[in-house]
Amino acid sequence: MISPEARYFILANKMKPKKLFIRGNRILAIEKILEYLIYFLVWPSFFVLALALFRVQLKQYIIPIIVSTCIMTPVAALLQSSEIIYLLTIIQPLAFLFCLMVVFRFKFFHSIMMIGLVFVYSISAEFVYNMIVAQFNYQHFLHILRDEYIMQGFWVSFINYMTTYLIIRSRWGFTFISTRNSKIHSSAMIIQNKLYLSVLIFLASFSMISLSVYLWKDMFLFIFTSTSTILAFVLHYSYKREFHD
Repeated sequence: MISPEARYFILANKMKPKKLFIRGNRILAIEKILEYLIYFLVWPSFFVLALALFRVQLKQYIIPIIVSTCIMTPVAALLQSSEIIYLLTIIQPLAFLFCLMVVFRFKFFHSIMMIGLVFVYSISAEFVYNMIVAQFNYQHFLHILRDEYIMQGFWVSFINYMTTYLIIRSRWGFTFISTRNSKIHSSAMIIQNKLYLSVLIFLASFSMISLSVYLWKDMFLFIFTSTSTILAFVLHYSYKREFHD
């Protein structure tokens, strides 16, 4: 005859796998909810920073910001859990471009410029945070960059919102981007064409960053340095275009 203690022990062992399964599902559900909350915090910071950089009134674009955030959040979440996460810096900018052109109705090259400046600024902020956390250990840095994103999301959104606040308060930013059609002088057009060319080259380099993180680890520093260098040309021509007229 089995004692009550033995019977309890047997039943407890039978229930353990089920309890562990339920607990595991709860943890996954909580992580998924937290992931979506992070994205709903991060993506509006990208859009408000893009608008602030080009002196666009944020109040006029509240609804586009909300709609675009609802588009970008599932895109980012699906990428994070998919096998093509190495295409992160290709697919996310394309989705961001779609939002700027279709939802916000900005011109193609203006949208490209917004993407270039905002994404590199945000990624640079994330890289600085990761490097400090990794204590400047390159391999640990790559591990954090690939596998962790919650604290980075809080950090990047904080930096973006703070930068947006400072830009608005100081009235800094570019003014040549507009949803309205406007005439451009021929001399300004030459500068603008150089600007657009540098932006396209920059985005080609930028799109390889996630590939270097997940596939070409030894090339990461080179690609990121090259991207940052090309960004300097983008900023140079942006300032020339800003003060030319």
